[in-house]
Amino acid sequence: MRRSYIALIIAVGAIAGLADAASAADLLVKAPPPALFVWTGFYGGANVGHSWGSSLNTTELNAATGITPALYSGGVTHRGWEASVEGGYCWQQGPTTLVVACLEARYDFPRESSSSTTIGTIIPGVTQTNVYATTHVDPLLIGPHLGFLTNANRTMWYAAGGLAVGRVGGSSTGTGLIGTSTASPQSGWASGWFAGAGVEQMVTNNWGVKLEYDYVRLDTNGVTASYTGTNLLLNYPGFPASATLASHPYDNVVTVGINYHVH
Repeated sequence: MRRSYIALIIAVGAIAGLADAASAADLLVKAPPPALFVWTGFYGGANVGHSWGSSLNTTELNAATGITPALYSGGVTHRGWEASVEGGYCWQQGPTTLVVACLEARYDFPRESSSSTTIGTIIPGVTQTNVYATTHVDPLLIGPHLGFLTNANRTMWYAAGGLAVGRVGGSSTGTGLIGTSTASPQSGWASGWFAGAGVEQMVTNNWGVKLEYDYVRLDTNGVTASYTGTNLLLNYPGFPASATLASHPYDNVVTVGINYHVH
């Protein structure tokens, strides 16, 4: 009889243990999935980055001087560190939708500038004149972002593109034994386009960090001005040469930044 009681107690304990295990398993199965993040709302942020690109600078001698060739051109490389501020709005149809559409405006500053670059040597010898040129580019980017979501909607992989608007300018100086002359045209506005890609990761419900690359192209023939000064090759009496700066500039821009999202 005693052995029967012992066997009964063991059986009851085993059943109770199995019941607890089943209950725990049931809780695990019914545990709610992680909440899906929703991107709809306004956002703003700031970035730091590096850019590098090039443009074409040209010095044209007046044909009346009789000097050939009369056109001296060269590519000028501009690069530098920069910061930017941005703002926009994102729309997502619902938490189960994996596609997000955003519209963003970003301004990069300070303007990207080149170092002084030799673009031509006019008549080597006693009358030799070296022409040095600099340029600067100052873009504003406006356009849509189209993103795909992963990681419970908290990571957005996106393509970007749209309108690029900026100011271009620079200066050109010709110097030699026969004097120095400079052309400094006023900066001018130019428009173009940009295309890029990036990724943004939400680290809280409001703060996100991002990495982005953009290719920026401005469709402009540059800005032009006549030389003034004492160099006779560039300032032949009554027939000054001219400089055209920052023609068809392009930039590669890599940025890292942080955004604050308002839902």
